[in-house]
Amino acid sequence: MRGIEPVTEPIDSRQLHIFLALARKGSLRAAAAELYLTNSAISHSIRSLENSLDTKLFHRPGKFLELTEKGQFLLKEASSILNSMDRVRRQLTGDDTAHRTPLRVAIGYNFLSHLLPEIVREWQGCFPQGNIVARAAEREGCLKMVNESEADMAVLVDPPEDPLLKVEPLFEDELRVVVAAGDPVANADSVSLRALHGRTLLVSRMQSHTTQMVLSEMRRNRFSFHDCIELGSTEAIHEMVKLGEGVALQPDWVMERRSEDKGLVSLALSQTRIIRHWALVSRADKENNLMERTFLRLCRRVAENVCGYAFALCLGAQIVFLEFPLSGMFSD
Repeated sequence: MRGIEPVTEPIDSRQLHIFLALARKGSLRAAAAELYLTNSAISHSIRSLENSLDTKLFHRPGKFLELTEKGQFLLKEASSILNSMDRVRRQLTGDDTAHRTPLRVAIGYNFLSHLLPEIVREWQGCFPQGNIVARAAEREGCLKMVNESEADMAVLVDPPEDPLLKVEPLFEDELRVVVAAGDPVANADSVSLRALHGRTLLVSRMQSHTTQMVLSEMRRNRFSFHDCIELGSTEAIHEMVKLGEGVALQPDWVMERRSEDKGLVSLALSQTRIIRHWALVSRADKENNLMERTFLRLCRRVAENVCGYAFALCLGAQIVFLEFPLSGMFSD
């Protein structure tokens, strides 16, 4: 007669969420602030999880907590476990529950400012009870939020080749030189990098991926700008360009917003092309739900408009913006 096999205690999903937050933040205080819990609640939850697994997940070699070898293994598996649980719940309860869960999207500043409102307007038509929480960040920040499950998806330029990421291409754009209408090169068909040597480059953010692309291309051709000034917004850049204080490099779909401004001229680069590849990125181990699949479809629809430089932006859409300054949201 076979004996009764002991029942393995299941992993508590709430404890797993707390474990992920603590693993990302590295300290009780930071994890507690993120989850709106007390330090003791975090500590108690982790102790309970360690007891149920009969293993140590963290050790403290210094000021911050570090994962043990078993903790590192659990970190790799935790997101997949939680995603599987969410998928089962959606299958059992239907998509209505998922529709009430906010869609968390990390987005480059330029896309968020110029293109996202149109997407949100249509998305809200599909999910009247839903909500999008958009967090603006530079490219590396977007990638970090996706990798750490702080965002469900991210829209960014030039996604890296990473087996842990699922990449959905959206569109390509090309940077063009923006100069004042009275600039000596304004009447030319195109502008060479040599003609930009020694001039002032006006950018939204010095550390943005786009700015670094431009500077890298100049260095590769053994040219350099005299100065590089960070201004924070497209409007400020265009005003400085009109005053003759420098030049900018931007795609035509950004310039379309200033199509009636006769004080600016957009010119192609000659002998070289600086092309960006936009994509929607999510974790490879995560199955997209209906809201996320709809968001991808709407991004692709807007991408078609980008290729034709035609936009019908609507700023009345219901959307929550987090953690970026309203006056400085014009970068990649």
